[in-house]
Amino acid sequence: MPNQLYIIENLAILIPMAHLDAKRWNRRYQKYGLTRLTHPPRQLLTDYLPQLPQHGLALDVAAGVGVNSLLLAQHGLQVIATDISTVALTLAQQQAQKHNLPLQLVQLDLAQATFPPHSFDLIINFYYLERSLFPIYRQALKPGGWLIMETFVKPEHATERPVHYLHPHELHHAFQSMQIVHSKLLTRLSRNEKEPIEQLVARKYAE
Repeated sequence: MPNQLYIIENLAILIPMAHLDAKRWNRRYQKYGLTRLTHPPRQLLTDYLPQLPQHGLALDVAAGVGVNSLLLAQHGLQVIATDISTVALTLAQQQAQKHNLPLQLVQLDLAQATFPPHSFDLIINFYYLERSLFPIYRQALKPGGWLIMETFVKPEHATERPVHYLHPHELHHAFQSMQIVHSKLLTRLSRNEKEPIEQLVARKYAE
């Protein structure tokens, strides 16, 4: 049964701790979580921050340790940060308390998630791909709401886990019913390797 997300204060647990993905990501954040806290917010988000609303409700999908969520909270938005890892969300909660920023956190299996319609002024999704969420994002945004996404495109010779990669221009095509503000294919350098990615910034048309 899909998890229904409503505004939840502090840290809400919506999936069993025995969930295999939750265990895997908890182990990863136990090892690398403090390092992730030193990373800056995503450049795409920083670039468009001046154009984003300074009040309203934002959803950070697969938020990790919440670096992007905290930036949006500083900007003035109420933020719901979702992730499958309680370790990551606890680190995000600690940072929010340290900087006296409001942050609502929900542990959620995003592959089974649904969100209330017409609820969010902004949805951000960085480096997490769940195609079943695409129509849900369109419904969950308020008229005029923003969607900012960035994730991996399938490399030319990739053979592993193709479901985790976009096809070129897939985001652009998936959200073409919205106003496309920015859509771009580019490469980023990671561990001395070039990785293709796609960026999308779009707005839901006002009704």
